[in-house]
Amino acid sequence: MNVVVENLPNCITTLRIEVEPDKVSKAWEAVTADYTRHAKLPGYRAGKAPRAVIEKKFKKQIREELEKKLLSDSCREAISEKKLRVLTLAQINDVELADDKSMKFTATLVTHPAFELPTYKGLVVPMKSTEVTESEVDESLENLREQAADFVDLAEDRGAEIEDYIVVDYTGTIDGKPVHEVFPKAGKPLSGNDDFWIRMTPEAFFPGYAAALVGMKPQETRTFVIDVPAEFPVEGMGGQKIQYVVTLKEIKTKVLPALDDAFAATVVKGKTLADLRTLAREELSKQKIADTEASKRSALMAQILSQVECELPVEMVRTQTRRILSDIVRENQERGIADEVLKENEQQILGTASQNAREQLKGTFVLLRIAELEGITVTQQEFNQRIFQLAARYDMKPQKLLKELEKRNAVDQITEEILTAKTLEFLASNASVTTIPAGA
Repeated sequence: MNVVVENLPNCITTLRIEVEPDKVSKAWEAVTADYTRHAKLPGYRAGKAPRAVIEKKFKKQIREELEKKLLSDSCREAISEKKLRVLTLAQINDVELADDKSMKFTATLVTHPAFELPTYKGLVVPMKSTEVTESEVDESLENLREQAADFVDLAEDRGAEIEDYIVVDYTGTIDGKPVHEVFPKAGKPLSGNDDFWIRMTPEAFFPGYAAALVGMKPQETRTFVIDVPAEFPVEGMGGQKIQYVVTLKEIKTKVLPALDDAFAATVVKGKTLADLRTLAREELSKQKIADTEASKRSALMAQILSQVECELPVEMVRTQTRRILSDIVRENQERGIADEVLKENEQQILGTASQNAREQLKGTFVLLRIAELEGITVTQQEFNQRIFQLAARYDMKPQKLLKELEKRNAVDQITEEILTAKTLEFLASNASVTTIPAGA
């Protein structure tokens, strides 16, 4: 068999394959013999029709069966012979079957990108110290106090001050119309709300808003105008004047629990403050170690990928970009970002998704190449364990999930995820860390 390989841009490879007449003839004989055994023709018993009659009657079907068999077998043989890393067989065309039983055809393949692997063992990455400081323990305990804080009505007979917590009803208008009707992208909260909590800080809710409320007492109503800053992100709003009518309903004081044994017991039953400090230190240490391990892997990949330049399969980049783009849009919508704002930033979001897709795909190909060189594989036990984990997450029976994955041709994707994770773990175990001192 003669095979001519041509490498094209974007990870496309064509194979011009010529199959020798002897091989074609043997395959023709085998297919024809099969038809002879099973064909039913008038006037002949099954399997007794003359070969010439069979070939004439089923010439088209025999040729189609022959091509199907030879094309598949020859492609596999050519790929193995040329040691190609193939992702998909895109198409087969220009099939020629000559009278002398020789065959030619062209196969178009999508292949793994070609690149030289940089050094990937023994890399050194800088990591922050996992030592837990006393100030970090103090901050952790303060966070617990903040979470347990109570808000009580102000006992003093005074007006609202900066750093107070207040509850208000308000409306906001521009030229007598609700803000969001004049500027839909601004969102409804700028137009009004009831029982709205605000912590009185200079930038709270809207620049200048809290300052206009200083001195107000419960049940008092104020009307004031705020100039929208020129740099306000909604187009056209910079320089506009918003009239607010605000009724102060309550002034609240935040009361933090005392940091003592009684507080510790409310956080963890039966524990003292000393015990709580020990627990906080242990949790901080665990979190720091986990964060460091994750950062270590990210730093390793960044270090390796910065030295790898390669083309990527166009369709894979498009598919991955669409997936990431969908995630970005969904996450922003869940955060309350208006569709108009997303549309306005469409090109920037698309650029980010495309860049992330390329980096992710390049990382996957690099890890797969390292796995191949190091002989890293996925065991059946590891695959089964992953299926059980996914089944538990989606509340499905493992066998049902596996069938769903097979339907969607996603089994190989699961195997690839396990393999790349194992390879990244291999890189991390072969890397060394330089420690950045705490606080640096």
